[in-house]
Amino acid sequence: MKAGRLWRAADLILIFSVAAAAVLAALLLWRPASGDPVAVVAVAGNELDRIRLSAVASGYDLPLDTEPGVVLRVEPGRIRFAKADCPDQVCVNSGWLSSPGQTAVCLPARVSVRLEGDGGVDAVVR
Repeated sequence: MKAGRLWRAADLILIFSVAAAAVLAALLLWRPASGDPVAVVAVAGNELDRIRLSAVASGYDLPLDTEPGVVLRVEPGRIRFAKADCPDQVCVNSGWLSSPGQTAVCLPARVSVRLEGDGGVDAVVR
């Protein structure tokens, strides 16, 4: 074995071929999330409300009767925890939800918000 040659031409061809195949597969399989997201609001595991986000004309606050208190902010195409009386504020810091499959939870208040809808294909297995 020769010292000093780290890569042979065949090694580089193999590396670039695998990288090109990975990029091509990603481009062929990736589809942006589409559909009409529906926000499912649940308290203590019980569904409280379903909000079709595309039907929201103007933003509004949705206060929930929980302990600690929680206020959701609903706007056209998106929803978030606007205010929570819990100490950690993880739910508030989770930000806006706008794509099917996204979820945010306030554990102290036992409130969850998840977006349902046709998010396209996640994976194909044969």
